[in-house]
Amino acid sequence: MGQDVVIDHLKNLSESSVLPNMIFYGPPGTGKTAAAEIFSRAILGSSYGANFKSLNIRDIWDISMTDAKRSVQDLAKLDRDKRSELDEYMSIIYRETQSALKVKGNTRPPNRSQLLQEAIRFFASTTTVTDEKIKILVLDEADALTNSMQQALRRTMELYNESCRFILITPTLAGWSPAVISRCSVLTFPVPNDTVIAEYVTVIAKKEGVRIESNAAQAIARECSGDLRRALNLLQIAATASDTISEDIVYAYSQTHLVAGVREIVSLAIEGSFEPARKKIRNLLALDGYSPQEILVEIERDLVTRPFDPNTLRKVLSRVAEIDYRVTQGKNSFIHLTALLASLREYAAEIV
Repeated sequence: MGQDVVIDHLKNLSESSVLPNMIFYGPPGTGKTAAAEIFSRAILGSSYGANFKSLNIRDIWDISMTDAKRSVQDLAKLDRDKRSELDEYMSIIYRETQSALKVKGNTRPPNRSQLLQEAIRFFASTTTVTDEKIKILVLDEADALTNSMQQALRRTMELYNESCRFILITPTLAGWSPAVISRCSVLTFPVPNDTVIAEYVTVIAKKEGVRIESNAAQAIARECSGDLRRALNLLQIAATASDTISEDIVYAYSQTHLVAGVREIVSLAIEGSFEPARKKIRNLLALDGYSPQEILVEIERDLVTRPFDPNTLRKVLSRVAEIDYRVTQGKNSFIHLTALLASLREYAAEIV
């Protein structure tokens, strides 16, 4: 939704014989993963099931080594709801990695980095099924790749360029190797505007038989910060509260864990309790999985509700914009976010 430029470009590619490696980048909930799957279906047609694979980098990185060691025979004994496609794939990958290490004289068990690299290389290196000459491998949350893994990915892309194309999905290009970027066509997925999101929510509500007031749809658009997944979650939550969704109901149910957490973080920072604020923002990033951009947007929204005088508010928002730019250009977003927290106490002291 709201990605007409990207859709037109992908349609043109699907109708031509040119298929480059690609990077889809943009904020969460803008349709990157869905676009990669639909585009791949258009390219591969009936061979999609055999010649397409999507791997989430963080899922592979976080997989239990005990689970990865299970053989395919062991997995086959489990009920279907107790094993996943990733479990079965990583069982094969573990043994492939182990065999490759033994050939090199290394008898140690594979580590996570080696498993991840082999998970990518294995699919890219195998021959295509049916008469199709190209396979497509989607790497979701590819920003989790370290610099060394990106170099390994670059070599894999070069080695198997004749048989496999890569679609890398990432929220930002910060931290990416120029060597990888130069080998890809980069497509940007911008945040849809509020009008597009409000229309989308209204259409979904109508299909689901839910009555929603126009100002409530607009409220959902404002609250979701451009994330269509969050917009649908807000719609679903609000629909459980009343037969008719109003603006007040949307606001009553829109205070998420992120909103509450950011409000507490900003309050602590303004009071001068830097260490607790720093710890909570680290938890939002590392434990809860929120992106730096999501946290920054919520911080900005909270700050404009604070009793700053106009001159101080101007300085505060300018600082937020500066940190936002630094996050997109730097490698460690946590450092920049904590720098923002340190600044808030200084600005608050100006109005005491």
